[in-house]
Amino acid sequence: MDDKNPLASVAAFHFNQHYLNQQLGNRFKSVKPSATGQGDPQLQAACRDMESLFLSYLLKEMRATINKSGFISGGKAEEIFTSLLDVELSKKMSAVGGIGLSSILLKQLAGQSEKKDSSDAK
Repeated sequence: MDDKNPLASVAAFHFNQHYLNQQLGNRFKSVKPSATGQGDPQLQAACRDMESLFLSYLLKEMRATINKSGFISGGKAEEIFTSLLDVELSKKMSAVGGIGLSSILLKQLAGQSEKKDSSDAK
């Protein structure tokens, strides 16, 4: 983070988090409660987006552990670029299988939905 202006870094972080939360929240709101099964494309997309959000946060935290040399500093523009790069990388990673989090979420959510539907049918 830019040590010269910590408020700008905090503002960029909150903007990025707000954007990701908004996108993820909209995705989960669009999933219908009656959707069952692992073949449901809305549920798959929501699980993929959740994995993407997790991976984006993971990349951001991993990048924060690297010491900056100060030799070449892109300043605020570099910080914004790397945060956007992390978001896009996480989307691509989750689209090709990611770390398996989306499949675990999908199994769990599909199983809960099927149990709810079977209890509602009684």
